[in-house]
Amino acid sequence: MSVARRVLPLCLPLLLALAACDEPVSTKGAAPSAAPPPTAAEPQPSATTPPPPAKAKIEMPPRPVPLGSAGPIQPSAPPDQQMMAIQYTIAMVTPRGTDPIVDKDYVERIVKKLEGAVRTADKGKTPPNPVKPNKGNRKLEVDMGKGCNERVPENLLHQRAGSSLKEAYEAGVLVISCHDDKWECHQSTRIPEDVLCHAAPRR
Repeated sequence: MSVARRVLPLCLPLLLALAACDEPVSTKGAAPSAAPPPTAAEPQPSATTPPPPAKAKIEMPPRPVPLGSAGPIQPSAPPDQQMMAIQYTIAMVTPRGTDPIVDKDYVERIVKKLEGAVRTADKGKTPPNPVKPNKGNRKLEVDMGKGCNERVPENLLHQRAGSSLKEAYEAGVLVISCHDDKWECHQSTRIPEDVLCHAAPRR
């Protein structure tokens, strides 16, 4: 028997094993490489969801002092600054298309409460009929003997009359003011930090 015939039976199993190594590995049962699709418990953002509406910017004339400062605008202030104060306080009480309509029931109730509130807070002699709606009920004017300052309108409304700037605005009231023998202070209900005081001696 030749050498080739003796070696062939021994090499045949090895050749078959090497051939098996070249076969592709089956992927049946293997975990997929891509992430699974989202389930119902994982909501995806909708491309058609509109963004929240932006708050409308209130256009106002130039302010004689920066927002956050109430002044006051002194009698000795330059004429242009005094004119700016007048124009600004008019704009504060001017209704816009986005402002709520006036709730007359609220106005009647709050006027009575403010009348009692100013009599207890006044540092002077309170005039008769101290609270008057004005500008089509868009402004509530509180007359007092002494003590009007930039904090008084909101304090009267909130601490003593049981209301708030937000509630007053939602009832269509745009400005709460106090007025004593020297000063008048205008508190906006649209913008709580918008308060402006100026000299306004009562005649």
